[in-house]
Amino acid sequence: MAQQEGHALSGVRVIDFGQYIAGPLVAQLLADYGADVIRVDPPGGPVWKNDCNAILQRGKRSISLDLKDPDDAEIARKLVDSADVLIENFRPGVMDRLGLGSAEALARNPGLVYCSIPGFAADDPRATCYASEGVVAAVAGLYPPQDLDWSAAPVVNTLPLASVSGALTAVNAVVAALIARERCGLGQRIEVSLYDATYELTRVYGDIPPGSKTGHAPPRGFGSSSIYPIARSYECADGRWVRITWLEGRQVADFGKLVGKYEDWKALGFLEAGVQRIQADPELVESMTAEISAAFMTQPADHWEREVGLIADLTVIRTSREWLLYDVQAHAIGGSVELVDPELGVTKQAGSPVTLTATPATPTSRHQLDADRNEILAELESGGSRREATVPGGEAIPLGSALEGIRAVDTTVLLAGPAACRLLAEFGAEVVHVGNPNWRGMTTLHYQTQGGKRTTLLDLKKPGALDIFYRLTESADIVSTNYSQSVGDRLGVGEKAIREYNANVIYSRVSAHGVFGPRAEYRGHEEIGQAVTGALLRFSKTPAGNMQFHLINDSGTGQLAAFGIMVALFHRMRTGVGQFVGSSLAQTCVTWQTPYMIDHRARDWDDPGGLDFRGYSPLEHVYKGSDGRWFYLSVKPSTDLSVLASVAGLDGVDTVAPESLEAELAERFAGKPASAWVAELNGGDPGIGAGIAATFSEVMSDDWARGHGLVQEVDFRDIGRGTLIGPAPRLSLTPMRLGTPVGPPGCDSRAVIEDLGLGARTDDLIAQGVIRETADQQTHR
Repeated sequence: MAQQEGHALSGVRVIDFGQYIAGPLVAQLLADYGADVIRVDPPGGPVWKNDCNAILQRGKRSISLDLKDPDDAEIARKLVDSADVLIENFRPGVMDRLGLGSAEALARNPGLVYCSIPGFAADDPRATCYASEGVVAAVAGLYPPQDLDWSAAPVVNTLPLASVSGALTAVNAVVAALIARERCGLGQRIEVSLYDATYELTRVYGDIPPGSKTGHAPPRGFGSSSIYPIARSYECADGRWVRITWLEGRQVADFGKLVGKYEDWKALGFLEAGVQRIQADPELVESMTAEISAAFMTQPADHWEREVGLIADLTVIRTSREWLLYDVQAHAIGGSVELVDPELGVTKQAGSPVTLTATPATPTSRHQLDADRNEILAELESGGSRREATVPGGEAIPLGSALEGIRAVDTTVLLAGPAACRLLAEFGAEVVHVGNPNWRGMTTLHYQTQGGKRTTLLDLKKPGALDIFYRLTESADIVSTNYSQSVGDRLGVGEKAIREYNANVIYSRVSAHGVFGPRAEYRGHEEIGQAVTGALLRFSKTPAGNMQFHLINDSGTGQLAAFGIMVALFHRMRTGVGQFVGSSLAQTCVTWQTPYMIDHRARDWDDPGGLDFRGYSPLEHVYKGSDGRWFYLSVKPSTDLSVLASVAGLDGVDTVAPESLEAELAERFAGKPASAWVAELNGGDPGIGAGIAATFSEVMSDDWARGHGLVQEVDFRDIGRGTLIGPAPRLSLTPMRLGTPVGPPGCDSRAVIEDLGLGARTDDLIAQGVIRETADQQTHR
């Protein structure tokens, strides 16, 4: 067998029926961490012919089966009977018609975790639509126009945001279901549609505080350049560019001291200029930008990265090729790996996105199509095809949630770190968030990311505070941080200190660049992960351009940190051994770019992208209807153009010369409203799909999303009614639940201290400032 002994997922067998990106990526992540993945392809191999299959199919054994052939279908059923996990991302109903549906599979193998990842959920009215990446991304609001001018053409993002969202959401649900099975002995069915999963990316558009309409405006600049001199790109003396994100403001003072401009900038009012003041003062923007720009032009980009990276958020803007081939940080954290592929030869490709110290990922090369047929068939013949459910104690144990009884202590701030433990809470974990009462960055993100947690404020610099923290963590299963290692050690809450009280805890740290290597201590926000791995250049095609609009790294790093934590938790349940889990904005951003993160001898690095990108071909493109609305057209490559020509109003398009087809379609589509075209295109051949490019308001008010709990109106204790994003995965046995809306920071401090048996000291601890029930400053962003 191909399973990797001693790895976190050793002994877990996965059958991968997935195609394109989402399903194969879930299976690839499981394979990297030790699962025995058997890849089932049709006789011609993967439907999508792309170099990135070298990444998506790596580490998997391969067998080719025609599922419509009775003999091959029987082999497939035996594989499913032998499996721990099944992954498929066909349209709803396809696996049922093949005799491999979830009801039959679970009846035969009750320990199976059956994961379906369709474009739209089985009970979504759009379930039968050809739900390509572009169609789902458009209706999910992932293709906004430049500068949010909704009359302008959408920017078609070349990152597969919907597919990767689906993969990250699904892989967490799979590991959570494996944990639940480890405890109760039963598998379950999981459905994660790509559309539902995209709501993790829209979390910051929620209406908090009520009436703020934060869903109608970007959190930061979007388009060709940022309006913020403290969050933008700057050219350096050697012609290369750096990206900074100095949103807290203090970094301006630190940089001013470094370049000898502190007093000058203080006199000009730069040091007190926060985001809100900058937004309201164009003259300040102009003067700050000019001064900071002049400073950067005095030295090359590498100099600034070395000198500034430790004191302020800054990175050299790199291409994806530079990240893969030359970046020492990428190689230090395994963000780039060299593998010999049977089709492409020697490759450099995206590494694994999470660092596990006790059970590290070990990516291995892709196998040739059907290379493992004889071995797999021999195993089925000799070992029996039926996998018996392993029930602890011989009978099923009732379990309300996958992580029921698991305890986590969360010390993280802003979005990525808190998102990880919010997900754990939605899977059923008990989470206590420990905040710094003196931190000035309390924002509305507190309400969006701390749901389901109890919130405390503990001043770790006060005498006696560490004793409380240690007591809190000594009974925890998980401790989650986003301090740098040096800061954590200095505060006394680093991994080494915590293990003195809880030797087998799972200790997680979220960082900007990765937990090892020369930039391990460098700081960074969302944009830093995009700039250092090539995503910024991919999106804007210029270093002066701004970041991807959506906070892909904050959201994705929360997902991947949760994945690493749960993989480590699964391993600890089997071995009793805890470990360190590291995740980073940079590693996450590489995952978002999976289709492009591979280099080989014949690689052409002229990848698509840019703010004027409207589609990959005339048949994968955005078009405007007569009402001014835009929609995405997607035609499956195997679909004959005569089928498109049979749609009313498109007659004859199959005879148009290829070079004229885009213009012809644009002219035809301008004759009717976009909604009419979408209805026509989705009502016919299953190889044709379309979707209107939605605005953020439409995404948040979508009837489907609200009816199925993806968007929920909730009551907050201190700010009234607001909107939160609910969990996307549907688990049949251990459903996820939106946690109780969090109260103001620190409101649970007294209850947490009392639970530690220190109730008699609570008033004294509050009087001494060790714990607090309210934060000094809470600002809305």
